[in-house]
Amino acid sequence: MAVYRQIQVSFWQDPFVIGLTPEEKYFYLYLMSNSKTTQCGIYELPTRIVEFETGYNRETVDKLLARFMEYGKILYNDKTQEIMLVNWLKYNSIKSPKVRACVEKELQLVKNQDYLYRFGSLCKEYGYPIQTLSIDLGEEEEKEEEKEEEKEEEETGKFSATTTDDFSVMGIYTKVFGGLNMNGLISDFVMTLKKNNYDDNFICELMLETGESSSQPNLKLMQAIAERWIKDGVYSRQQSKEEKERRVNHEEPKRYYEKGNQLGRNTATSEFAFLDKQNRAGA
Repeated sequence: MAVYRQIQVSFWQDPFVIGLTPEEKYFYLYLMSNSKTTQCGIYELPTRIVEFETGYNRETVDKLLARFMEYGKILYNDKTQEIMLVNWLKYNSIKSPKVRACVEKELQLVKNQDYLYRFGSLCKEYGYPIQTLSIDLGEEEEKEEEKEEEKEEEETGKFSATTTDDFSVMGIYTKVFGGLNMNGLISDFVMTLKKNNYDDNFICELMLETGESSSQPNLKLMQAIAERWIKDGVYSRQQSKEEKERRVNHEEPKRYYEKGNQLGRNTATSEFAFLDKQNRAGA
């Protein structure tokens, strides 16, 4: 493992980075240069290590991981505790024989097969010759095409508000998270949203956004998206897309946390205290 990582000076002028909060910039740099990073951009990163090295508490670490999954910059698997930096290969060439040999050794230690497939696809895209991947890219490509077709069906109206049978909360839950019975924690969160007067359409849109933001949708990610939507007054995926475009283009810079409530500050309040505040305001 290398004792240093290279960060391009253009990092600070990148439109995405410019739009981040100071805490997010710090966290993004940490993900690219911490003690567990590898040459392939896939590595184990237990959250307790993140807490120790960044000084953030567990709640903040979970929020930041979920937020960068939403941004499409990382994948994180709670089960294997592995992270994948999605754009790592874009900025870190592996054409050198020495680097390629190192990467191939690292890939043998990766537990998450989905990450291996994603890595293999990126290698093909960037023209990197990696020969030792123990996955069948041809078979996986068929699966990926099926996923793309399913996504296209969603975007062309399969789950539009006009098809009420398909656009039920339970129907969307099954589509996004799988399973016929709703996870208890997700069910509790859905009920919290409903108690705060967020209707089924909002919840369905929120679940679909969660599914489109990660190949491994989970409650943390759904909560992070909900918090951003509610703070920004967003009620649909289309509005969310427009908000992200405005943010990237700097037409309307957004800060997700008000002064005095920045990420990283220890607080005894609930992660969803903003919902409680709305209840008190409406009482």
